[in-house]
Parts: sequence; C-alpha cells; structure tokens
Amino acid sequence: MTVSFISRTAGRSVLLAGAFAGGSLIAGCALHHQGHMNTALDALNTAAAALTQAPPDKAGHVQAALTFTRQAIDEVEIGMAYKIQTGSTATAD
Repeated sequence: MTVSFISRTAGRSVLLAGAFAGGSLIAGCALHHQGHMNTALDALNTAAAALTQAPPDKAGHVQAALTFTRQAIDEVEIGMAYKIQTGSTATAD
C-alpha cells in the first residue's frame, strides 16, 4: 500500500501540532504558578497598552517609557522562563 506525500505531510503536521500544544499546556501550567510574576506581567502589559494610546508629544518621554516598559516585560518573561527551565524553587515568586 502506498501512502501519499500529502497524507504523510498531514500526519507529521498533526503530530507536530499536538506536541506543540502539549508543550504549551505544560508551560502554561508552570507559568500559572508564578503569581507575583504574572501580576507584574499583567500590570506591565496594561502600562504598555496605555502608553501606546498616549499622545507622543511629551518630549520623547512617552516613547522612552514604552521602551523601558517593553524591556521590563522581556525581563519578567525571561525570569519566568528561567524558573521553568531550571525548576528553581530557591525564592518565592
């Protein structure tokens, strides 16, 4: 019996999608248990959204604040990922 290229490709796609979804679910559960970090991330995302709505005519300070806020978001996400990757329980989050 010959399996078509499309069937093999579709099968691989389904397998990869399932693996990705499973990994995302596990990561999502791990992220869920980082209460303070999640709270900080939510607040920073709210701040970034507000800054993107603000008029940009504040002598460049709105853009600077948005840049720093996005950097802070990146740092929080990196910290959360570190805890997941290392299984670190050294400090409370």
